[in-house]
Amino acid sequence: MNGYNNEVISLESIVYSTIVLTEMRGGIAIRLNRPHVQNAINGILLKELKQALMLIEKDTSIKVIVLEGRDNVFCTGMDFTALTNDVEGKLAEQDSQDYYDVLNYFSSGSKVIISKVDGKVNAGGIGLVAASDIVVASEKSTFSLSEALFGLLPACVLPFLVRRIGYQKALMMTLTTQMFDCNRAYEIGLVDVKTDQVDNEVRKLMLRLTKLETKTINGAKDYLSNLWIMDEKTENLAVQTITDLAGSNEVQKNVKNYMATGRFPWDTNKI
Repeated sequence: MNGYNNEVISLESIVYSTIVLTEMRGGIAIRLNRPHVQNAINGILLKELKQALMLIEKDTSIKVIVLEGRDNVFCTGMDFTALTNDVEGKLAEQDSQDYYDVLNYFSSGSKVIISKVDGKVNAGGIGLVAASDIVVASEKSTFSLSEALFGLLPACVLPFLVRRIGYQKALMMTLTTQMFDCNRAYEIGLVDVKTDQVDNEVRKLMLRLTKLETKTINGAKDYLSNLWIMDEKTENLAVQTITDLAGSNEVQKNVKNYMATGRFPWDTNKI
């Protein structure tokens, strides 16, 4: 168990369908594992991720959680397949609440959250990155917020993104839907460490972070969270905004058209 608490179940022994857990000394890696849909977020992934985080939180010997993707993709956000079957927005409400809960845990839990990015990050994937304590990204990584293209808003992402990169830059990313390379993401503060050796950089960080006391990590996050706007009102507004938009006729039409043709709403050219 690499020095883990004997009273805690081996997390590697738990089999999930959308994530893979790998134990490290003083930490654990969570790999998003939906390569067939570019690690898009659905309800199952969110529930499995929440359950894993709850189990990890109980183990005081774990100081660091490393979140990573696979196959040159970190995470591409909401799974549109589920959205197109959600005409009343009920699924969007539950998934948005679960998604916000995950981001909130990143900001308030007793573990240091490192996002190890080695590829594409889009939409809800930006929220996972923004809510992380430390972001290490390879030079080939790209970052974008595409929700506005479909009449949606990154409502659950924005409180965490504004906290990380500031109001104006978060607004710019939202409105332009522009894709940023790693250098630009580093310039605006979305990425903390840019490197071509992500594994080595994460290893060096863990050598220091695993020496911290759990109560110190938790105390730092708790103190800083009280200086920011992450309250119940913010959470309710974020979840309700996504719920209302996801069930709208315009968004449903735009998403279904994109899935069928690969064209964005304003693109009238033939494929």
